[in-house]
Amino acid sequence: MRTLLHAALVAGLVTAPIVPVAAKLETGDAKLARLTTGRTPGKTVDCINLAFAGRDSEKLPGIGMAYRQGTTWYVSHFEGGCPQLREDTIVVTKLHSSQLCRGDIADLRMSGANLPVGSCIFGAFTPYTKQ
Repeated sequence: MRTLLHAALVAGLVTAPIVPVAAKLETGDAKLARLTTGRTPGKTVDCINLAFAGRDSEKLPGIGMAYRQGTTWYVSHFEGGCPQLREDTIVVTKLHSSQLCRGDIADLRMSGANLPVGSCIFGAFTPYTKQ
């Protein structure tokens, strides 16, 4: 009986449909739309204070980064896009103060291997607030 149960479980796993991981991940545009739905864009700023906004961030694959400060999301599109930014990429920024600013560089590393995959440059930050 135990062998029969084990065989049935293995057969179920073998015949289970295989769904590519990428199919489950949101695109950068979809994430941006989700974060900004019901919000109004404000005047762009050159810097944000990471002491408040750095704890909650979202990668926007191929696009940039979003940082939440309270109920406001600050979105920075990387200059020229950033095709090497993926959901599984590690973003490393070197700060010289508590602020992240337009022109700062994001070094990208491959998750797991910690190998460099490129760099991207932050653009201005657009605040999106609820009305």
